[in-house]
Amino acid sequence: MTRHAAPVPPDLAPSRHVGAEPRRTWLVVTVWAVTSSVAALGLLAVQPVTGLSMEILSLVMLAPAIGAVICRAALRKHLPSFAEPAPAGRFLLAVVLSVVVAAVYFAAVSIARSHPPQVPARVAGMPVAVMILAQAVGALAEEIGFRGILFHALSAKTPRFVAATVVGLLFGVWHVQYFELPLLEHLAFILGTVALTVTMTSVMTGSFWQRMVVCTIIHLGANLALAFTGGDAVPMSTFGLALLFGCLIVGPIGAASARRAQATEASGSGRRS
Repeated sequence: MTRHAAPVPPDLAPSRHVGAEPRRTWLVVTVWAVTSSVAALGLLAVQPVTGLSMEILSLVMLAPAIGAVICRAALRKHLPSFAEPAPAGRFLLAVVLSVVVAAVYFAAVSIARSHPPQVPARVAGMPVAVMILAQAVGALAEEIGFRGILFHALSAKTPRFVAATVVGLLFGVWHVQYFELPLLEHLAFILGTVALTVTMTSVMTGSFWQRMVVCTIIHLGANLALAFTGGDAVPMSTFGLALLFGCLIVGPIGAASARRAQATEASGSGRRS
């Protein structure tokens, strides 16, 4: 019997685009960064005109998705293909882990501040449910850009952890409002965004939209943990550590789940051969 190398499930293996050159990855990254930045400047100018409170939704959160759409339209042939949808059981586990890590964020910030979460009935004059929905839309838009197009393009040419670290750093820098923080507080926030991204890339699985669901739950959980456990009163060192705790607790579970899925897939392929 001829021995075949055990295949790696598509959502666990690095993405590859046949015939793509390294410079194409940087073309995708550059086009996404430029278009997202231009969109961000435009949305910042539009926000006051709309009268929409930034407590409900900061329109700049939509910019990464705008950049992603432009990249997808202009550079489709240079983007690696996404994996096939994950089986229902594996995807459900990823969703459960994403909810768990969001709960870790709430618990960590609450314990650090000795202050339980408080969900107001209204935010900026609107029902809190509207604020949560708007935040979910904003989180999804940022995920489409950062953990969607950007991470996927980088992970086609670099190891998964390296790509996650770079995307986490860029995501931290994207939040220019925190540049005015003291240096150590700002560094704690950057550490947190790297930990957030590593957590997401450890847990997410399957197709593009399956990944976006998982990443959006984690992202929304982080945003709401900050908003409902003190908001501006929470030091970024506390918030950054909460994101790190989430990574240390849930990240290894997600990685172990991925390895088990890989072993199961390899075993099944071996039996078929």
